[in-house]
Amino acid sequence: MEGESAMDPVDTDEAARAYSASAHTGTSVQVHSGFPNPAAERTGAPLSLDKLLVRHPSSTYFFRIRGHNWHRYGVFDGDLAIIDRALTPRECELVVWWQESGEFALSPFARAEQQNIWGTITAIVHPFSNEPMGNNQ
Repeated sequence: MEGESAMDPVDTDEAARAYSASAHTGTSVQVHSGFPNPAAERTGAPLSLDKLLVRHPSSTYFFRIRGHNWHRYGVFDGDLAIIDRALTPRECELVVWWQESGEFALSPFARAEQQNIWGTITAIVHPFSNEPMGNNQ
């Protein structure tokens, strides 16, 4: 027909023989087309911050750090502290404790008022941007 394009049928058996070296050489050749999908080769479980940072979910709390007094411990204003109340603090760990003034304080275990310890800091999440985490503006 004039003005229409026609497509010739492809002999799939002939195409398969053209790409298969096994019939001639005893080896097999795979033909790939398109771009590989890196996610298809991924093995293992997906990364979960909950599984990495929270040991005891029922006793873990998140606090936003305010202030500039803890830089020497690597804790900065706006950081997120993950606190586990189920852990017994050790000498080298940072803890959150309840002050008589009614506020929480952060300090090394050795400097905290032992009877007022509220929980042990297990991780600090530090954002790299200038905006605090959770700012949805």
